Amino acid sequence: MYTRKQITAAARGDIRMDTVIEGVQLVNVFTAEIYQADIGIKENRFSAIARYENGQPDFKLERETVVDGRGKYAIPGLIDCHVHIESTMVTPDMFARALIQRGTTVAVIDPHEIGNVLGAEGVQYMVEASRGLPVQILTTIPSCVPAVPGVETAGAEFGPAEVAELLKLPDVVGIAEIMDYIGVIQQNDRMAGIVQTGLDAGVLNEGHLPRAGGRDLAAYLAAGVNSDHESRTVEEIVEKLRAGMLIYIRESSVSQFADIAAQAWRQLPYASNIAMCTDDVEPNDMLHNGQLNRVVRRCIEEGIPAPLAIRFATLHGAQRFGLHDRGAIAPGYIADFSLIESLESMKVEDVWSDGRMVVKSGELLETIESAVPPLTKNTVKLPELNTSDFVLKAPIENGKVTVTTMEMTKIGTTARGTVELDVKDGVISELPEGYLFASVTGRHGQNRKPFVGVLKNAGLREGAYATTVAHDSHNLVSVGTNAADMYAASQALEATGGGLCLIKDGIVQAQVDLPIAGLMAAEPIEQLGPKVEKFNEVARSMGVQVGRRSPSMALSSLTLTVIPEIRITDIGLVDVHTQQMIPLFAE
Repeated sequence: MYTRKQITAAARGDIRMDTVIEGVQLVNVFTAEIYQADIGIKENRFSAIARYENGQPDFKLERETVVDGRGKYAIPGLIDCHVHIESTMVTPDMFARALIQRGTTVAVIDPHEIGNVLGAEGVQYMVEASRGLPVQILTTIPSCVPAVPGVETAGAEFGPAEVAELLKLPDVVGIAEIMDYIGVIQQNDRMAGIVQTGLDAGVLNEGHLPRAGGRDLAAYLAAGVNSDHESRTVEEIVEKLRAGMLIYIRESSVSQFADIAAQAWRQLPYASNIAMCTDDVEPNDMLHNGQLNRVVRRCIEEGIPAPLAIRFATLHGAQRFGLHDRGAIAPGYIADFSLIESLESMKVEDVWSDGRMVVKSGELLETIESAVPPLTKNTVKLPELNTSDFVLKAPIENGKVTVTTMEMTKIGTTARGTVELDVKDGVISELPEGYLFASVTGRHGQNRKPFVGVLKNAGLREGAYATTVAHDSHNLVSVGTNAADMYAASQALEATGGGLCLIKDGIVQAQVDLPIAGLMAAEPIEQLGPKVEKFNEVARSMGVQVGRRSPSMALSSLTLTVIPEIRITDIGLVDVHTQQMIPLFAE
């Protein structure tokens, strides 16, 4: 166990530093300055910083080891304020490997994906498997299992009592994004109880409040939830900042909002309630574009000064989660930091975690693995199915019917529409151009046949696309041009324990196996990423246009009942604003 005596003695100059980073350009997140300095490390903390004046340090730092930092920038370890490990599709140890190589040394995770599949068992697994890694992984307990009860079916249900019990797990810092914002605003018993559980326990209540302002924003804040990563317009961010809400600038594989955040910052350049998160980043996307360093890079590209962008990604996150000795390079702080060659690229070269060098020239210096084995049981439990279960059946034998549709938008939301379709022999077998059949099949033992609806603007031209990565209840979604391929894709995923599948004429065109809860694989991102990229290439060739940056996430939010305005679940169509079911067929 480290004590402060040695660290203090080194600061006084009585003993040598263990390591000194010499002549580096230090990014000071307190003052938003950049200047040359020598950084002294003793044991696991920064001990003293010698700033350069007239080409020389203020004082000499005697050391055992010297690292030449000239030509490089030193930045604090990045802090991701909200991320789902499951969206990276790998286990916690593989996730930590990827993060540390990209300069993230603290991640606040929300395991509500696996929680919706495996309940408390899944959350406990993520907590236990995240311990003892070079990235400090803190957990927020899922608040929405399921997101909206009564309109969808998950593999478990969490109420205030279940959340209170899980808050006792180690390294827990709050309650995860409280997505049932309607329930919070209206103070229904479940959501008011969950929020109060967090307040009573003295932990943070993390928010999720898309496209809300005015009295709804005031009510959400008044209830005790005060952060958000779902803001999608400049006006929305400005209003929330003025109200005291902490805004996380998000750049995920699906949603990128650094541009509008920068515009909001220009209106309120002295705002102190801004931090950063990635939320959902796929393995192939992380390989090519980075992790939280991508968010910093994008903010710099959009005009936020680099030291300020780095402050948002470090010090503000540390302050949010009570990490009083992290988030900065200063005497007494834990020595989590990176060396980078360019603030514009944010490409990480060397990384120190807890005072020791763990990445050199982008390569890991030690093996990272969890002592907890991955959960391997098959969680895809479908009812007995056949092709006819994926046919859209009409309430009349012949003629025309008006069908309620779900239409994808460019910003990740959905709009409600209608389309008139022909019925022959009681079924709808053909759709106009631009429309697809969309089904959700319960995979948590519901033993219910698929609900089949109509989707617009997904772009798939042929075959079918199925996935068990379907936020947040993670039932099995299958979208296609015909029932036979939709059925075949569903069966392929059941056989492998879940993942992603593209089928055409009954033949698998691409598949990514995710056997751990139908969400993850025990592989490093260097292995899994190319598989996802290959899947994306095939998806694009088959016409998928939703989520062009990462088509493997294209269908993942169709079932997300807390993003406006219409969604599809294993039960039916849902009006997100009213949390009521919508008839598929107009009367």
